Amino acid sequence: MSATLVVGCGFIGSHVVRELARQGRPPTVLTRSRPEEEIAASISTLHLGDAADPTIVAAALEGVDQVAFCAGGLLPAASERDPERDRELTFGPVQTMLAALRQRPEICFGYLSSGGTVYGDPVRLPAREDDPTVPISTYGRLHLACEQMIERERQEHGLRSRILRCATVYGEHQRPGRGQGVIATFLDRIERGQEIDLYGDGATIRDYVYAGDTARALVALVDRADCPPLVNVGAGAGTSLLEVLQLVERELGREAEIVKHGERDFEVHQIVLDTSLLHSLIDLSITPLAEGVRRTHEWLAAIGSEQA
Repeated sequence: MSATLVVGCGFIGSHVVRELARQGRPPTVLTRSRPEEEIAASISTLHLGDAADPTIVAAALEGVDQVAFCAGGLLPAASERDPERDRELTFGPVQTMLAALRQRPEICFGYLSSGGTVYGDPVRLPAREDDPTVPISTYGRLHLACEQMIERERQEHGLRSRILRCATVYGEHQRPGRGQGVIATFLDRIERGQEIDLYGDGATIRDYVYAGDTARALVALVDRADCPPLVNVGAGAGTSLLEVLQLVERELGREAEIVKHGERDFEVHQIVLDTSLLHSLIDLSITPLAEGVRRTHEWLAAIGSEQA
């Protein structure tokens, strides 16, 4: 069976680790911080360090057939405040990994990109893989630049790459205390009776995809010989921010206290991904949004608000 290196064991990386372990393929992991105990138990070999360090990357790649690259830089709002820092955190690990893989052409490289931001305000909905990419945020521009680096390596050096443009991913292991994820943040703040900051009129539309579904897609596609180099991964349906808020309120049985703010100019107004290519490649059941919200709520309740 293929041996996988998961780079980055935060939110999405944790789900990829669990999916590989569920399949009887506990992975090697390279990450900056020690994973939660629940996740660490599913890891075969753990390398703690920076994926921008060539020595650490070389050691982590030993005996590996494929790489699931789930590491990222800053969150979107923080990326706007400090674009140079985000550029450093985002580019360094990708560049180091690509340089290492030139010497290891047998390894397949799967990269999680941001389908929610690289298209910008798309020319049509749902957005297809061949539609123009005109990101309006620093976060989106950085992910697109990483995609372009990967594509150059594929064309010029034969890199076996799979870029998955992911919609707005949510689910367990998303920490609201870090400003990570609107669903986790809404659940946490309403549960604790705190106010929710609502930017704009709540009409912005996103394609929300459960993290477990994203992990299953990545694991299924990363080493598929017939997989094209670029695939959208999402639910394929749009949900407004107000609809998400109402789902969370129903889950908690409590209404939110809302503080309204003006729109943020780095946010896309509407984005839904065309996932017809994804579903032509693999059989992937998409978790209904209400069910994903319930699972996220249960996880947050289990870990306790002091750890969130």
